Amino acid sequence: MTSTNEIPIIDIGDLINEPGQKSFERVAAEIYSACTSTGFFYITNHGVQRELIEQAFEANRRFHAKPMEEKLAIKQNRWHRGYQAFASSTLKSSARFESARHPNQLESFFLRHEVSPDDPDYERKPLQGPNQWPDDPWFVDVVKRYDAATRDLGLKLLPAFSVAVGEDPGYLSPLFNPPSTTLRLIHYPPAPKVRPEDLFGIHPHTDYGFLTILAQDDVGGLQIQRLDGTWIDAPYVPQAFILNIGDILARWTNDGFNSTPHRVINKSENRDRYSIGMFFDPNLETTVKTLPRFADLNPGKYDPIRYGDYFTMRLDANYPDRVGLDKAS
Repeated sequence: MTSTNEIPIIDIGDLINEPGQKSFERVAAEIYSACTSTGFFYITNHGVQRELIEQAFEANRRFHAKPMEEKLAIKQNRWHRGYQAFASSTLKSSARFESARHPNQLESFFLRHEVSPDDPDYERKPLQGPNQWPDDPWFVDVVKRYDAATRDLGLKLLPAFSVAVGEDPGYLSPLFNPPSTTLRLIHYPPAPKVRPEDLFGIHPHTDYGFLTILAQDDVGGLQIQRLDGTWIDAPYVPQAFILNIGDILARWTNDGFNSTPHRVINKSENRDRYSIGMFFDPNLETTVKTLPRFADLNPGKYDPIRYGDYFTMRLDANYPDRVGLDKAS
């Protein structure tokens, strides 16, 4: 394991190419070290093709360059899928921060896990509804392939995470069968010439879920908070994803793993910033309760909770403009 600016870099090539107990244990040890300290780490030799990542960034740029009326035609629905307009979200629900004074300076396209219309939960339960797509077959093809590739990467990481939390390699996989996922294509416009100190691309926050797999461009702007409260840059590393754990994995480990606060500030006045986040989470029916390895850390702090209930609560607090939210069951 190497590092850049205090953030570890983990080579997972053997985990991808030769999965087995030896690779599970090596990667697990490095994940454990990262998650009990920074909560962030880069991964290299992850198996997602460079060409596909480049195409996904082109799809990101292409979508956000569309006329506003085309994007608003697929405005984010009550199942949290579709277009989120610029400066339309303001952080209200966070594990560690007060509500933001300014909206996030970004716009996004959200794609969640597919739900078949034949599924009994389709349009009947929160988060279990249709995705929305622009009229752009190339975009649809690229984004679906990138979504599948990063979802598959998350599944391949589960044996190492299982060992890292003190369980057998196969422990977590049934709890992600299938996973709940969100792919978010994000655009941050250039910074205003005069920027208030508390105006952010994304306000300081912690992620809600299990694991975030982020691809970022070379514009920079992602920062993470040290345990002493100071902030450090999380720079672009070529051919690497940067990963961080979220609040539900911190909860699962009784806060043994650190769901690290982070923020984005696009400091460039002449370059747009783009990133693509895969939010890889348990099945919505999974019950999250403290794992034995971490039971003695904060006894009684967290009650068991169904992941879908927890996640819906967090989304409803932060995305009140979803179309039809008041009708959701």
